[in-house]
Amino acid sequence: MTENNYYYAIIKPYRQDFLTNPMENEDKIMEDHFLYLKSLLEQKKLYLAGPTLITEDPFGLIILEAETEQEARNLLENDPSVKSGIQQIADFRPIRLSLTRK
Repeated sequence: MTENNYYYAIIKPYRQDFLTNPMENEDKIMEDHFLYLKSLLEQKKLYLAGPTLITEDPFGLIILEAETEQEARNLLENDPSVKSGIQQIADFRPIRLSLTRK
């Protein structure tokens, strides 16, 4: 039996007022970001994703399932919001999901 490899990431916008004062081009990029994550979900590469609800400290949490750490990093680096430079990978590490709800 093969063990699943999971990777935890925090992505943060470069601007602190990103949520409260979005620039015009950022709306389209964030729409592309959502669609990209949705495609990863359909490919069974995304385990979960979502933004924080605290506007003073915006960030997104992503948990990926990938064969290697490099594959997971590549998936993050190809996210439209990261590629465009409006968000950055603030934390990235392998994790073990010890308890999950089915």
